[in-house]
Amino acid sequence: MSLTTRLFKVSGSKIQSLYIADSGLHFSSNKFDAEEDFEQSWGKTLTLATKIEIPFDKIKSVTKEDAAKELSIKYKAVLGIGSDCEFSFVDNSNVEVLFNHLQAEHYFTRSEAQLSPFGAIWKHLLGLALVAGVTVFSYNEALAMANGAAYEPSTGRARLFMRLIELLGDKGVLVVGIAIAGYIGYKLVTRFKNPPIQIKLLPPMG
Repeated sequence: MSLTTRLFKVSGSKIQSLYIADSGLHFSSNKFDAEEDFEQSWGKTLTLATKIEIPFDKIKSVTKEDAAKELSIKYKAVLGIGSDCEFSFVDNSNVEVLFNHLQAEHYFTRSEAQLSPFGAIWKHLLGLALVAGVTVFSYNEALAMANGAAYEPSTGRARLFMRLIELLGDKGVLVVGIAIAGYIGYKLVTRFKNPPIQIKLLPPMG
């Protein structure tokens, strides 16, 4: 399949552009309007931009839930260590452009299957546990501040986090924590009762 464009706007952790090269997927934290600009930037060794290269032959799977925008690519990184990259296209119709390219040019096989109830919620369970842990920690820190026993953070992010806790207070921390946990719990129950369909692309067997 011949691509009419190789450059796409995406959204993800520190990535804003995707370029489909002959050898693989190239992600950059910079925005580009022209393919030539991306290629020139990609070739620079001295740059502050975040760059992620995923060769086609290192991809282990590409997955996406039918109603979601996010895609997840699992691949072999340096020294064969497993890694993953999650992102979404600004224009959701470009999902099929990528999928069709992987199937037609790199012989990936595509399948669709409904997730099991547990498979649909395990990430949400982890998120719920994380929120509970952060809420308990923040609540204890808020009480320590009220009693004048809080420690002095050494980093900028830690100081910002402690200021936020101080602003919320112990009751505010609980309200925010319960609200976030309630939303995750709602998503958890909804997904458990009606697991989504997952689209998966797998590379050709070696």
